[in-house]
Amino acid sequence: MRKLPFLPLGRASRLVAFFGWLCLGLPACGDSSPTSSTDVAGEGQPAPVEMAGAETTSPPAVDAKAYVGSASCVECHPQVEAQWRQSHHALAERLLETELDREPFENQEPVQHGSLLSRPLLEDGTMKMETVDGSGTLRAFSCRRVIGVHPLRQFLVEAPGGRLQALSLAWDPKEKEWFDVFGEEDRRPGEWGFWAGRGMNWNAMCADCHNTAFRKQYDPKEDRYQSEWLELGVGCEACHGPGADHDDWQRQNRGEKGDPFLAAMTLQEDMSRWTDVCGTCHARRGELQEDYQPGQPLLDSFLPEMPNHSAVFHPDGQILEEDYEYSSFLLSRMHAAGVTCLACHDPHSGGLRMQGNALCLQCHQDRLSEDLGPIDPAEHSNHDPAGPGGQCIACHMPTATFMQRHPRHDHGFRVPDPWLSKEIGVPNACNSCHEDQSLDWAIEAVELWYGEKMERPSRDRALVVAGARRRSAGIVRELIQFVREEPWPAWRAVGASLLGEWVHRPEVAKTLVALLQDQAPLVRTMAARALDGADPAFFGELRAALQDSVRSVRVSAALSLRAEVDLNSTAGRELMIYLRHHGDQPTGAWLEAGLWMDRGENSRAVALLEKAVRWDPYSPALRQSLAVALDASGQSRKALQQCEKACELAPEDPALWFSLGLARGGVGDSEGALQALQKAVELDRGFARAWHNVGLAHAALQQPKEAIRALERACRIEPMAADSWFALATVFHDQGQLSEARSAVEQALQIAPDYPQAQALWRILNP
Repeated sequence: MRKLPFLPLGRASRLVAFFGWLCLGLPACGDSSPTSSTDVAGEGQPAPVEMAGAETTSPPAVDAKAYVGSASCVECHPQVEAQWRQSHHALAERLLETELDREPFENQEPVQHGSLLSRPLLEDGTMKMETVDGSGTLRAFSCRRVIGVHPLRQFLVEAPGGRLQALSLAWDPKEKEWFDVFGEEDRRPGEWGFWAGRGMNWNAMCADCHNTAFRKQYDPKEDRYQSEWLELGVGCEACHGPGADHDDWQRQNRGEKGDPFLAAMTLQEDMSRWTDVCGTCHARRGELQEDYQPGQPLLDSFLPEMPNHSAVFHPDGQILEEDYEYSSFLLSRMHAAGVTCLACHDPHSGGLRMQGNALCLQCHQDRLSEDLGPIDPAEHSNHDPAGPGGQCIACHMPTATFMQRHPRHDHGFRVPDPWLSKEIGVPNACNSCHEDQSLDWAIEAVELWYGEKMERPSRDRALVVAGARRRSAGIVRELIQFVREEPWPAWRAVGASLLGEWVHRPEVAKTLVALLQDQAPLVRTMAARALDGADPAFFGELRAALQDSVRSVRVSAALSLRAEVDLNSTAGRELMIYLRHHGDQPTGAWLEAGLWMDRGENSRAVALLEKAVRWDPYSPALRQSLAVALDASGQSRKALQQCEKACELAPEDPALWFSLGLARGGVGDSEGALQALQKAVELDRGFARAWHNVGLAHAALQQPKEAIRALERACRIEPMAADSWFALATVFHDQGQLSEARSAVEQALQIAPDYPQAQALWRILNP
């Protein structure tokens, strides 16, 4: 029997390795710390990796002359300033105040959280926290600043290299107790997400949204920050933009009309832009650059996270992880109808414009459309309007609690649907309130009250997303139809993102190429992103996207074309700025490594990924990516070690067992490869590529019957995979089953007429 090669380990990279986006959390630091090669985490820093092959510019420092600070605004806007002064925005970050902050540190009792025992201290007026650093050494850290005021306060301590770190132990001012923001999760010293690690670094994770005009200014050579900012907290210019010109004009022309800078600062020409202004911080998003100015399109500086194959959102778009509000709002009927954040929220106090149902009824007491008439709360909700069940937000804006103490309303404005809960496991407001009742009870009540009205597009959307995550039969056809017919741009963008899983199929690539012409830039962005890994025959249209008017589209296209894009072109430079901006995080090094590897610079990729693994040694995805790079560099044994470690870290991840199988096959261990690949298909019975390689492993072990069964399974799951049909034809041919071999190779050639190996086998079978 001829030997069929395993897929190279690098072919697995699309599954878990070299495409990702950085969507960092939200919560500048004067650099009074000495230069050090060891940070507060206690970890040695790897040698920096030079960025070559592209002209990039350093991010600009804060232009202090363009700003005046919030204190200058009070002279003309005293009432607005008074509202803002007590807001969560104004108090988003501040220096510690003795009267406000000493209470948590006065009772110096130790606090047990996870495996740690920490102790607040008050020494000579200095507030400290005694806890272990990243190396496990017990130390007392001086608290320098505090993030937030209610419902929790999180304290910041200084660390070497211009860093501030956010303690995971926070203070609840209402309950007057310390608690760990990670709850029962026991984060260990040395982990990325440990309080002293990079996942809790203020410069990268908190500062941009908790301060005004922040610039991170990371130096990769020294692994240190020279961060700058205008003002602690979210000041006037964080939302209105630099105010020096406006301030100067008003002082010189006091009382006159015609301020040429006023319209830009208030976005009077396009009030819908305020939603983008809010979204820059109230979104789970990745930063493309750090020179955003309020009023610019959000997608020129950020890329919001949307529901996709990962479990960041529930399939119906409800928040699951800490997703904030923006993306859910984009997916809502409210946003589609033109509602903005300012319709409900006062921008200066941060509070609601009205309380209770009156807020919603300011619009919904009138007929809004043919299918949405006036709403009577009692009749509509079937609950007492005076009780909690009769409140609009109870059903349409359910809460999820983050950081253990912070309940946040979902801004998707969905209709609670217990039927979807039964079908795909999403939460619903009915059973979240009536915890003692069953799903069937809730379904019966909803059907009795609303009947056919429950057959809504929201159900179809949720089922499509859930089907894509499960890789259900026929889901590709459904997704293609979905993106062609879906009227709301945000949901078309979700569909485009989901299609990326099957971009190797010609019909999928054609659909994504068509979406590059969509009027909505978010759809074009997700389409360009999803075309990563497409057949180069579709790259012509993708190259055109490098000239798109919106930066997120250009960067997405450049990343998908990373193997060939000119890094000195506009899109190429923007890609490198994006990568370098995140070079202080393991995921940033991970993403840049993919660029260099696909450009044939494997040693550069290995160096970056080794750095990323040192920064986050407990990440299986980073180790799997390092294995890919090592394998491409001819270091198969080292690659195998990384795959073994990745599976130890995440033993329930089928993609990692798949990679381990490829790595073992690459060093000639066919039996070990088969064991790992069988583990992959046990964990995911619909994993077509794993079944393909199970078949190859059986063939290598001279087990033709088992090889045929596995390859037939792969072809049933993924009928458009020409190489699986070819492999099946080859095994049939070697077994003398010529009729079956002809049928299988014919299938391969129908899918890929120019497949040379299949053409050669066809000629052998048809002399």
